[in-house]
Amino acid sequence: MGAHPGLARPGEWLRQQRVASGLTQEDLAERSGVSVRAIADLERGRTRKPYPSSVRALVAALGLPGAAGDALVARYRAGDGDDARSAADGTGPQPGAGTGGADEPGAVTVPRQLPTRVPHFAGRAEELALLDGVLDEAASAQATGATGVVISAIGGTAGVGKTALALHWAHRVAHRFPDGQLYANLRGFDAAHGRPAEPSDVLRGFLDALGVHPERLPADAEGLAALYRSVLAGRRMLVMLDNAADVAQVRPLLPASPECLVIVTSRRELAALSAREGARLLQLDVLSETEANELLVTRLGQQRAAAEPWAVTELATLCARLPLALSVVVARAAAAPGLPLSALAAELTELGGRLDALDAGDPAANVRTVLSLSYRHLPDSSARMFRLLGLHPGPDISAAAAASLAGVAVRAARTALRDLTRASLLMEVAPGRYAFHDLLRAYAAEQGTSAAGIANTTRRMLDHYLHTAQQAHQVLYPGRELIALEALAPGVSVETFGGKAAALAWLEAEYQVLLKVADLAERTESDAHAWRLPVVLWTFLNVCGHWHDGTRLHRLAVAAARRHGDKSGQAHALRGLGSFAMSLGDFDEAHQCLSAAQRVFRELGDDLGLARTDVIFSQALEFQGRFGEALEVIGDALRLSQALPDDPNMALVRASALNGSAWNSVQLGDLSEARAFCLQAIELCQAIGYSPGEAGTWDTLGVVLQRLEAHDEAVPCFLRAVTLDREMGNRYDLAMVLAHLGETYLSIGDVGGAREAWDESLLILRALHHPQAAAVREQLAALATRPRPGSGEPAARPQPRSAERAAWPPAGGVAQAGGVAQAGAAAPPGDSPLPDAATADAGAA
Repeated sequence: MGAHPGLARPGEWLRQQRVASGLTQEDLAERSGVSVRAIADLERGRTRKPYPSSVRALVAALGLPGAAGDALVARYRAGDGDDARSAADGTGPQPGAGTGGADEPGAVTVPRQLPTRVPHFAGRAEELALLDGVLDEAASAQATGATGVVISAIGGTAGVGKTALALHWAHRVAHRFPDGQLYANLRGFDAAHGRPAEPSDVLRGFLDALGVHPERLPADAEGLAALYRSVLAGRRMLVMLDNAADVAQVRPLLPASPECLVIVTSRRELAALSAREGARLLQLDVLSETEANELLVTRLGQQRAAAEPWAVTELATLCARLPLALSVVVARAAAAPGLPLSALAAELTELGGRLDALDAGDPAANVRTVLSLSYRHLPDSSARMFRLLGLHPGPDISAAAAASLAGVAVRAARTALRDLTRASLLMEVAPGRYAFHDLLRAYAAEQGTSAAGIANTTRRMLDHYLHTAQQAHQVLYPGRELIALEALAPGVSVETFGGKAAALAWLEAEYQVLLKVADLAERTESDAHAWRLPVVLWTFLNVCGHWHDGTRLHRLAVAAARRHGDKSGQAHALRGLGSFAMSLGDFDEAHQCLSAAQRVFRELGDDLGLARTDVIFSQALEFQGRFGEALEVIGDALRLSQALPDDPNMALVRASALNGSAWNSVQLGDLSEARAFCLQAIELCQAIGYSPGEAGTWDTLGVVLQRLEAHDEAVPCFLRAVTLDREMGNRYDLAMVLAHLGETYLSIGDVGGAREAWDESLLILRALHHPQAAAVREQLAALATRPRPGSGEPAARPQPRSAERAAWPPAGGVAQAGGVAQAGAAAPPGDSPLPDAATADAGAA
């Protein structure tokens, strides 16, 4: 219908305009101030003489020009409220009268081309608020004349709901654009049409909808675009350009009027539209878990969803929370109302067949078909990268890893990843890290790679992560023994690191990937990688408190080494498994694994491996309070290390053994011996650059000084350990050092410092689910009951709480720490509330 009443009776005309605007009677009532009952009576023809003010309010709420309201009031006054007689006999307003074509002076044509909004729209509250903000900002800018046409560009992968969001929002804000709405499907990615729409054809359609006579249309595209801009000048129009192929297709369709709003949707990245035309870009991701569940419940119906709530959640997950896939599931469920949702979920469980199940019998509702429309537009090199990414276990990948995956240079990999991101087949989820959802992964994997190609790609991938992890550990934990790795496969890019911070950042960023890669190595029976990767990661897993993951990976490593027939690998994996069992308090398994590792290392004549195992065995005994036995076992490690004084790996073991000897001596009350061991260990650790051992020994020395009541000198020892542990990401030992630091602050009256240290220690221990958290919690609780200064207790004297203000060593160097008076009475064995503190190098021994 046009903007004027035409031949339809007034009530029917009003209803048609309301429906075309996507409004319910309730919506129109809320906008106009006219009651729902009054609107219903008007539409049914029951009211023949309405108030003119009500008619004009309804017309304005529908976003129609005032002339249409005047014409409608005139018809009601002429008694034309229930039929079309006056229009038929020429007594009422005729089509075009006062609202003629755009060729007439003052003519107004108001197109209402928006398709019906998607029913049962769910979620996207954040995105809708962002889009609303774009309009509000534009309105403010228009007041100062500082804006051009308002453009919102919505991007995202196939099936993510770009059009649904755009239509929902367009209908929601349509009343702010009373001169009408234009819509065009640009067919950038369309299964039914081979080619995208030509901008000139779209412009002809728009100009026709705006009432421009065909004879006035220029023949060339530039002339059409100029006329289009002229017709829209000064009008408040909403233009929706759906499914754009690229920016070049969109630009000719942009009006120049700042009163207009353009909404563009595309699978392609439209960054150029932002750079030149100032478009606001919104990249749409899959729905959140809550939104996906909400969509399913809304469309399946409360009763059916409530009968199998767990199946609803599983369906959302299996569909990767992709709106198109969720809609297909809803369609299939609706077609089989007796089918349990759990049966549908079971059909989707197998990733390989999931795309087969996500087909509602229509190309537009077939997930595989919709994804293929993006894939087939890729350059060959980018298409190959997409296929190979289907072999990567996820959850994300860096450019360097993608380069190794494809066996290409990093620069070429970045180009391919950029192409995939622009095509919305990949998302840059963090700077330099890329990911796609499971359905895209399944589609990529099924595009076809030969068995030999899969094997070569998997080898390059495993080599990349194994060799780069070894590089990171070499930088982060210098002096640590390195296991021998096989030669790199051709085409692998190994990353390097300029310092400890970069190495730690890589390990943390790749942590979830490394877990999945280790599983992939086990699944593909790549046994040489399956045992080496956990062993290489051992120190990182241990010091960062990833003990459960470490246990699982080292069980896989033991099995892989046995399959591979590698005795050294078995011994290394058993030792790691024993260390994690120790950290988790399973001392029976710890003793079994460590004893087995000792036997194998003896059989192999590997004194280094045996000495390192002895250090960890002593720590297991120490954790059980068996300090005398621990001192004997650590003595064996010390003797083995001293037999090879020039071996740098043995120097590391010697440093760990010295620290372990110091700690056990503390527990047995021999502080003088403990101090001597500490000073030797610190000197050795600094000489070989062994940070974990140095951090642990500073902590032990701090405890020695604590026991000697030299608290002011203990503080800088603990602060040095804190600095080193932070550098290495050593969470558990950091928590232990902070616990000791808190005790020392309290001893010197710095209650605030004690509280800060214990608060952080408790936070870490809770995150690790460590039982030691209970002891720190009790200390904080006791601190809360202490009387505050001024209530009978002397005020705490200020003490330095930062490494910068309490630098170590003091004048005279480390040796001065050894000059502390020995008069302080030794605490009884086991007197420390934190008896397992000096274990900083348990995993790195």
